[in-house]
Amino acid sequence: MDLFDSTYIGNLKVKNHFIRSATFEGKANKDGSPTNEILSIYQDLAKGGVGTIITSYAYITDYEQPEKYQLGIHKDELIDSYKNLVDMVHSYDTKIIMQIAHGSSHSQAYPETAKILGPSAVPHPTSNIRPKEMTRQEIQNVIKSFADASQRVKDAGFDGVQIHCAHWYLLSQFISPLFNKRTDSYGGGTENRLRIVMEVYQAVREKVGPDFPIWVKINSTDQEPDGLTVEDFLQMSKHLSKAGIDAIEISGQWRKFDLDERLYYKDAAIKLSKIVDTPIILTGGVRSIDDMAKVYGSSTVNLFGLSRPLLKDPAYIKSLI
Repeated sequence: MDLFDSTYIGNLKVKNHFIRSATFEGKANKDGSPTNEILSIYQDLAKGGVGTIITSYAYITDYEQPEKYQLGIHKDELIDSYKNLVDMVHSYDTKIIMQIAHGSSHSQAYPETAKILGPSAVPHPTSNIRPKEMTRQEIQNVIKSFADASQRVKDAGFDGVQIHCAHWYLLSQFISPLFNKRTDSYGGGTENRLRIVMEVYQAVREKVGPDFPIWVKINSTDQEPDGLTVEDFLQMSKHLSKAGIDAIEISGQWRKFDLDERLYYKDAAIKLSKIVDTPIILTGGVRSIDDMAKVYGSSTVNLFGLSRPLLKDPAYIKSLI
């Protein structure tokens, strides 16, 4: 078996081991629905041979939106707008997963009208936005928003949903000691900081049923003093794996790397592969087939998320054959 062979990610059969990792396009309609430009981008990717596409992150509430012209899945009226996109991708025997996110203080398209929530009232180091510390009721409301959005993803025909817990958006702020200063059951040790993510997963699972794929994209480290450590990430991922998550995509604060570096999170991925059976997607600095083959040949990590090579050439996967 090689990287071009079909495989399973949980119960989802995919035609190869290559995944287009979520990449923001900024080309959606103002209401969050996909435009013809979005369809064209995804058609080029599907034609180009990638086995699975993860959409750019879609916002899940009507009170905050991380970017202008971002995909949205925050209301039922959007469900039908995605069906042509999904059908088109499926016509190329390619699978498509929707990534869903709550933005918080990382970025806001309309900060003057947004309700900006966070685990604690800690200013974001890049945006300098200070969120409102969430009440327990607001936490429950966000959990419900993730579950409701996931039902819409399923109803639109997607092959699965990916929960965004990376890049210092809301859920990754909860798992990070840099942002989470809470003293209740959602703050403190690793299990408490992970609690909202576990509750999101459980609420989504209850909503979409036992067989619909639920993936997570999660930071493996904050790469900052007193931040999330790889050991924290490994313990959290073990809990997610035990709970039944279908795939774990490993990420981190990629801005800390030189763009010429490769396989940013390889070591974390290999460490995780030794302690869980859950499929692992290695993303970040994936630049060449030789790099992927080396990881594949020396570990059980066999799924690879790509962005930059596919931005340069949507048919990159076909060019490798």
